[in-house]
Formats: sequence, structure tokens, C-alpha cells
Amino acid sequence: MQPPSRRPLEAVIRDQDGRQIARCLIQRGRYVIGQDWKNEIIVDHPTVSVKHARLTVETETSFFIEDLESANGTTVDGQPTEGAVAISLDNRVELGGTILEFQRCGLPAAVFELLPEAFLRKNRYNMGEIVVQGSTSTIIEAYDTSLCRSLAIKVMRPESQCRLENVLRFVREAQISSQIQHPGVLPIYELNLDPQSQLFYTTRFVEGDSLATILDAVAATPPSTVPPHTLRSLLLIFGKVCDTLAFAHSLGVIHCCLRPECISVGAYGEVFVNQWGLAKVTDVDANGEPLRAPLNVAPTNAWPAVSPFTAPEVATEAIEEVSARSDIYALGAILYRILTLSDPMTPTEERGILEMVLSNSIKPISSFKEALPHYPGGNIPETLASLATRAMSYKPEDRPLSVSRFRHEITSFENGTPAGEPGLWKHFSGLLGAARN
Repeated sequence: MQPPSRRPLEAVIRDQDGRQIARCLIQRGRYVIGQDWKNEIIVDHPTVSVKHARLTVETETSFFIEDLESANGTTVDGQPTEGAVAISLDNRVELGGTILEFQRCGLPAAVFELLPEAFLRKNRYNMGEIVVQGSTSTIIEAYDTSLCRSLAIKVMRPESQCRLENVLRFVREAQISSQIQHPGVLPIYELNLDPQSQLFYTTRFVEGDSLATILDAVAATPPSTVPPHTLRSLLLIFGKVCDTLAFAHSLGVIHCCLRPECISVGAYGEVFVNQWGLAKVTDVDANGEPLRAPLNVAPTNAWPAVSPFTAPEVATEAIEEVSARSDIYALGAILYRILTLSDPMTPTEERGILEMVLSNSIKPISSFKEALPHYPGGNIPETLASLATRAMSYKPEDRPLSVSRFRHEITSFENGTPAGEPGLWKHFSGLLGAARN
């Protein structure tokens, strides 16, 4: 099997809707593009002239495009060409109403300039049922015939992997997850291309629900019915999330888009933090000390979508201000959701979520007066409410110093706080004793 860098280079012409019009293997030489059947690349499209442009290939990374006095012109990154213009693999080249792309084995050719050469191996999996159908990828339960085990395969959808940023984000998610190597992060077994040239990675298959689904189920518990989780069991889940984030921060990885939907809870108590594709990777640990070996991952300029769990500095894309405390903000918002069974803020027709995040429009936890199904008596512990509020401070310096410290304060509450508020376990024990009497 040829290494990726030596796979044949192809010129692909698509219309504005992404439909392929022409495909041609290219090597060193000149290629006239247009509707004439004598051209090297024949493009049957009304906006393309008979002899529209000339593509010159000097090497596998050196190209020139020259407009041949076409009716609708040739542009590079939106700029009209004059004479022979040097282009790279990731430039946007438009010929009339069509787009010229460079690919290798169905992927943007620029991918192979940015990623290691030896990440492709032969496929060995029997595909099962689709578990999740996403907008850019699909998760499928599968069987590894080499290692005789069930696993999950995440496969990019063909229309999504035509975009360079989608491919880099997908590869980056697999690389970060594999390098963190913590029980709270799903292990990555393989990153590869399947026989249909679709990019995929394999990971552990876990049966369970997201934390968002669990919290919705608790909130929907009818009165006088035992909820599927108590506050104590939810805090146990939350503690494992904190442990995972603390470890990631020690490696210089900041998640940046943590929310309940990113947290999976297995049937046997396993807790995983997912969706690391947009994490910020730094060269310092949680204490600001330089790392001996920072993670090596694919580049990205993408930012996560803003949610009620997004720190203000992440929402404004202030990259220099993003730190471990940005994840502490998200943890505070998740703790808020656990305590109140509601998001910290809800967008309206008048105010969007970005505006609410930037104005710190958080509904005070003290305003929740109704009985809650997951905590006896329906009273939210003041210590936890205060901790969640402090973690969601607008200014990063007003938040807890580290996730480890944040976790320690929760553990102290569970065991009985020095301030005199009953610990969660002591509270439950007292109620149990009262019931027995």
C-alpha cells in the first residue's frame, strides 16, 4: 500500500453545489481546462469557456493557474488572475462558476502536507448498526476481526471530508484523545481510510447516556417518584469529569467546549469526556510550567459554538485569555445544571446566547425555590451553589485557581464542610437514620 504522500494527485472540478464535474490524474506538465474535448481536463459547464484556463504542474507542491481570456474569468481566493499565478493545494480556485480542487485518495491534498505519512492501514472491520448519525460524521458499532472485539467506528461523511477544516478537526480529535490516555477519555485504536476512502477512527464502544440525557430524566421525574439519580450520584459523576479535566490540563490541553452533551456515562459507572477536536493545546501545564513534551496534533483555527456553558473569553475567541480557568467556568455551569436541573441561561427572541454570556446573565441559584426531585427536601446546598457561582465568574481570575482545587472543595462538602453546613453524605445518613426510627 503506497504511503499517502505518493498517492496519485488529482485535479477535481466541482460546481457550486459540490457536485463533481470532472476528475483528472495530474503529474508534471500543462493541462488546459475547458469545454473543448481536446483539452486535458474537459469541463462540461455553461460558465466555463471552450479553453478557459491552463494549469501548470511543476512539482507535487508547485502549481500555476493562468486564465486563457475566458468569458467568466478565473479567480484565486476571490482575486482575478493576471498571467500565470502561483497557487497552493489549499487555495480556492474558481473557473467561472466551478471550483478547482486538488485531492489524494478522495481527501483534500493539503491534508497530506499537514499530517504524518504513516497513518493509513488496511481495513479489518465488520460494520454493524448506526449508533449516531451526525452532520459531519457517523458512529457505527463494529467488530474487529483481528482482535475479536466490539468497538465503535466514527466515520466522516463523504460530503464533509471534502473540506480541509473538517478533516483536520476530525484527525485532531482522534490525536488529542489518544495522547491524553486517561480512564475518562475514550481510547483511540486506529485512524485510517476505509475502502471507500472515508476517513475513520476506532474507539471503545460504551453503552450508556450523556449527562444531558440523565439530567433531563431527573428533571422529568414525577412527584413522589424515586429519581434515576440523586444529587450524590450526580456529584460522583461530576467528580470523575473534574479528574479527567485536571489530567488534561496537566498535559496542556484545554477542552474549551465542555457541556453535559460532551459527557458520557456508561452502564457500569464509567464516565468519559468527549469531543476534543476544538481543544486548545498549549505548551504549559495547569500551573503554567513549561511541558517537557507538549502534545503534537493537527492545526485548527476553528472555535466551538457558543452555549450556556461557554466561558466569555472562549465566546469572544480571545485565544490569549483562554486557560484552564475557561474549563472551570464550564464545570461551574455544569454544576449549576446538576444543582438546579436548568441551564444557567436560556436565550430568548430578544437576547441570543452570545449576548447573555457576554453580559453574564446567569439566573441566581437562590431564585430556585421549588422542590427538586434529586435532593431531599428540595433545598440546594449553599456551599455548592456558591462554588458553582464563583466558578462562573466573568473574570477568569475570580474563578477557582485550578480544577484540582475546585474538585477538593466539592469533596470537602461531601465529607462535611468546615463552615458547618452538613455534608451531603451526612445529610443522607441522617435522613436514613430518621427513617429507621
